[in-house]
Amino acid sequence: MKTICYAFVGMMLAAASPASAAEEKLLDLSTAAGVAAALQEAGYKAVIKQGDDGDPYILSAANGEEFSVEFYDCKDKHCTSISFASFYKEDPLWTPALTNEWNATKRFLRIGVDSKGKLREYLDITTIGKLTQANFADYISWYESMDAELSKFITAKRDAAKK
Repeated sequence: MKTICYAFVGMMLAAASPASAAEEKLLDLSTAAGVAAALQEAGYKAVIKQGDDGDPYILSAANGEEFSVEFYDCKDKHCTSISFASFYKEDPLWTPALTNEWNATKRFLRIGVDSKGKLREYLDITTIGKLTQANFADYISWYESMDAELSKFITAKRDAAKK
């Protein structure tokens, strides 16, 4: 009986292997080319640009709005982290109270106000090690859905401020 159980478990593991092998493709997200390819594989546009500081960034879009992928701590064109980010133009609504309220209840997508008064939303990812395409696509999906939530949050705050 034990032999039959072991054989059954072995068959189940073997049957599961082909499906997991497709998801096990590991991505090197430390380069702009690697991130651009992963974005495109996930169905997003990806245009590699170069910032004034010489570091790369990528333009993409979600929810009908552009976002960028910014690269940090780069050496020899390999970077240790990336950030999905969008900016909102200066607005009196952008206050520490607003950012604190959002950040207190949201774990991954954070917001902050820069020195020019622009609101920045961002989701950071380390590029040390590798991710699967499925895991990277999940990060993009989180960014996209939380971006939509932030839009609703801002609309509600703006409507409340008008009253």
